[in-house]
Amino acid sequence: MQKGTIFLTIVAMGVAFLVWLLPERPEKKELSPQNLLLAIKDNTRFLSTDEVAGMIIGQDPSLQLIDVRDSLEYVKFHLPNAIHVPLADILDEQYLDLISGDDQKHVFYSNGTIRANQAWVLTRRLGSQNTYVMKGGLNRWVETIMVPPKPPSSASSEAFAQYDFRVAACRFFQGGIQTAPPEKTNKPLKIIVRKKKKTSPSGGC
Repeated sequence: MQKGTIFLTIVAMGVAFLVWLLPERPEKKELSPQNLLLAIKDNTRFLSTDEVAGMIIGQDPSLQLIDVRDSLEYVKFHLPNAIHVPLADILDEQYLDLISGDDQKHVFYSNGTIRANQAWVLTRRLGSQNTYVMKGGLNRWVETIMVPPKPPSSASSEAFAQYDFRVAACRFFQGGIQTAPPEKTNKPLKIIVRKKKKTSPSGGC
């Protein structure tokens, strides 16, 4: 079984029971199961960590980050300006009304991708249109934005441009903290000359 098929199966199994319990919302046009399945297979719902980082740095007013992890995880760390909507509460009326607005990009994220995908499926089923998932979640965020790997010397110029962006983004999210370069000094270098060892004359006593 292909990795993509396994992933879709996990997501479908994880939300099947919740979808069955969804409340009726006649004022919204719900997505049919067939169209929902087609939407799940469409990867346009994913935003990369680079895209999300760029939107945060650029203060994009259309961005609404939604952290669907539990409270302890959210308090420990969350992305700037992200609101907290635990996955267990995603069906609450107040949250559904918040996420149903079409004037913003509602981007779900979790540590990985599964919980964010479940939130996306549930809200998409109820008719929410402008919803997305940050691909890879915070695990991917750390790997790409907070600890960006340097590309090999043979990499393309695009790869190096992406790396430069990630380094700048890392500094931005760390508050501009960066390692200071070694302090320069004008003192002359002290050259140490090793003395030659005296050799004993050949022969014994």
